[in-house]
Formats: sequence, C-alpha cells, structure tokens
Amino acid sequence: MKVIIGWILLLFVLGANGQSDNIFKVTSKDGEIIYTDKPLGNSKQIELPNGSTITSTLMTNSSNDSLNQTIKQSPKTRYQLTVISPRPEQTIHNNNGDLAIQAAVTPKVQGIYSLHLNDRVISQNSETFQLTALDRGVYNFYIEFALKSGKILASTPTQTFYLHQASALNRPK
Repeated sequence: MKVIIGWILLLFVLGANGQSDNIFKVTSKDGEIIYTDKPLGNSKQIELPNGSTITSTLMTNSSNDSLNQTIKQSPKTRYQLTVISPRPEQTIHNNNGDLAIQAAVTPKVQGIYSLHLNDRVISQNSETFQLTALDRGVYNFYIEFALKSGKILASTPTQTFYLHQASALNRPK
C-alpha cells in the first residue's frame, strides 16, 4: 500500500512541477517516504521512465515550505515522570498524617502535576505535594504531568505506601 501511495505521490509531484526533470526521494527519521523536486539532506535522485507524466495544477511555494518543515521536524520528545518519594511499598510513621510526595519530570518543562491519591485528585504547578492530616492506612497513588492545554505528557505507574500512626490502644504494658 505504501508503494502505491508513494508512486501516486511521485506522479503528482512530477505533474505538479510541469517540466521538472529531477525527482528526489527522502526518507524521514520516522521512516516516512517523501518525494520532492528539491534535493534535501539525505535525498536520492530518482530516474523515471519516459511517458510517466501527468498534467496537474502548479504547487505553490507554501506547499513546498510545509513539505520542508515536515522533513526538518525533530523526533518527538519523550518525557519521563519519576516518583522520588515515597519509595514503593514504603511504610511511613507520622502521627500527624503529614507526608510529602515528590516527583520529577525529564526533560524539564513547565506544566501541571496531578496526584491521584485513592479517590482524590490534587493538581498543582509544583512537583512536591505536601499532604496533611491523612488517616492511617494503605494509600495507592499515581502522578500525571500535563501541559496547561491538558495534554498528558507522562505518568507514573500506580504505587502504594502505608501510613502508620501510634495509637494509645496499642501501648506496651
């Protein structure tokens, strides 16, 4: 299917450029094949058999510019979000129920962190969540990092921690 689309595109480019004798094949970093009448970066010239032309309307410069921008685009950045504390399955002893959950995203970029703690969602611009007055028990959480537009760039896997508080009922005798 890719070969058929490539040949159709090749014939369109050839016809769109009228008497153009030079056709170049460019393979982008993600494997996309593009045919153009201008040599770009790692392009290879293609020889076409006689009679393989088609009449079409002339392409404008803006179309060629967008083609060049497609080829020059850098590969998509992969963001990684990591929970720094607490560690997975960590037991935390705090009688007040205070806890800091900290995450970090790489590469650094401005955005919104959302902590999903059991059934609560807390969103903020900081990578450290200061939680207070938590009851003792088991907590499951994960963190998402998103742009201000709402597009989620990264998230962590679900993680568990245990919050213990001293009890007057469990004192040794």
